[in-house]
Amino acid sequence: MANAFLSKLQENRTSKTDLIDATLTRAVTEDRDITEIELANIQALKLEVEKLDERINQIAEIEMRNSANAEIAAKVDSQVETRKVGGARVTSEEATYHARSANDFLADAIAAEFGGSYDARERIARYQREVLDTRDVGTSNFAGLVVPQYLVDSFAPLRRGGRPTLDVSVNAALPAQGMTLNIGRLTTGVTSYVQASQNSAPTESNPDDTLLTINVNTVASMFDLSKQAVLRGTGIETQLLGDAVRSYQTKVDALALNGSGSSGEHLGILNTSGINAVTYTDASPTYAEFFPKLVQAITDISSNFFGSATHIIMHPSLAGCLMRALDGSNRPQFTSLLGNPQNAAGTFQRPAYDLGGFQILGIPVVLDASMPTDLGAGTNQTAVIVGNFDESYIFEDNSGTPLYVRFEQPDGNIAIRTVVFGFSAYTAGKYPSAFSAITGTGLITANW
Repeated sequence: MANAFLSKLQENRTSKTDLIDATLTRAVTEDRDITEIELANIQALKLEVEKLDERINQIAEIEMRNSANAEIAAKVDSQVETRKVGGARVTSEEATYHARSANDFLADAIAAEFGGSYDARERIARYQREVLDTRDVGTSNFAGLVVPQYLVDSFAPLRRGGRPTLDVSVNAALPAQGMTLNIGRLTTGVTSYVQASQNSAPTESNPDDTLLTINVNTVASMFDLSKQAVLRGTGIETQLLGDAVRSYQTKVDALALNGSGSSGEHLGILNTSGINAVTYTDASPTYAEFFPKLVQAITDISSNFFGSATHIIMHPSLAGCLMRALDGSNRPQFTSLLGNPQNAAGTFQRPAYDLGGFQILGIPVVLDASMPTDLGAGTNQTAVIVGNFDESYIFEDNSGTPLYVRFEQPDGNIAIRTVVFGFSAYTAGKYPSAFSAITGTGLITANW
């Protein structure tokens, strides 16, 4: 039986070379040179093809050895008496790499890549097959190694901002091929008219749609380790790979909020054309003056999107300003639910990063440390985003976990270079009017 993983690798290699050929053919057909973006894509695809070739050779070598071992085992079995001892049956088995495993994923990956270790290669290959059998997106779609999920889970408590905004957005699978996603948007709808008189012809309307193109971008991290640290260190795997994953998640979240849409960045909500803009200008801001702006941001969504806001996104420092707000009797405007407050401006369960249960006007408030704090002429303003996050879309390979891990050996150094990266696409442009942004000098938190 042919190795399914090897077949998928070969299919993936063919798809990559087809994409390169298609790009070059398009340039020839249009009688032009390739663009900078096309050149970058070709170079990235070329690197993936080279890594695929290495992986195909490795897996093919393992298959040849397995086949030879199977032949030897078959000969031995034919000469040894076998007896049925009992009816025991294995119904489940832990993954090759898990939190209690004696095998170290990073050590095996490096040993397989540089040390030629057959045992390490066999474990890595077995783990990739396990992932292929359990994930909707197959390992064959990726040129590198799949990071074990337990590494991601164990690093959830690390002090990084995480991805609060993306967690309340629509998370969708990234298509296996292509560097862009296209969504059709009906921008001119059908118009209804009153019939002027009986038996008269109806008035014709001309609906039209516009294509929304979303770029697939790459977020990556890279770090070098001495071979001594890798081969003789303890806990290197969980300390660095897990942190790289958390760094990746935080960066993609930040791009979804304020990405420029150029130079490889996602087009974030704050820079999306057509969102509702609310300006709050105030040298001495207060909650009482901020509140009408917040209401305007919410009602603009109702008026223009004909829907409702699902979440309010703000930086933790601004939430702190709101919780410090006092009424005329020096009582807190925002109070804990534990005190059964009445007529409170907003409520929360406890003052923490997630501010469990924090809401204003019945709308959940999400605190996201990736919200910018360097906006405006003085680069000291933050912003507030109000939106219907059912219209915020993040497309990823594996729900925020970068699936690509590469190991390289820098020339002249006794070191191992690790590259962790993943592909994603983001848009709030399907219905821009589903979002409002409050900006202005009133959001300089130092003035509150």
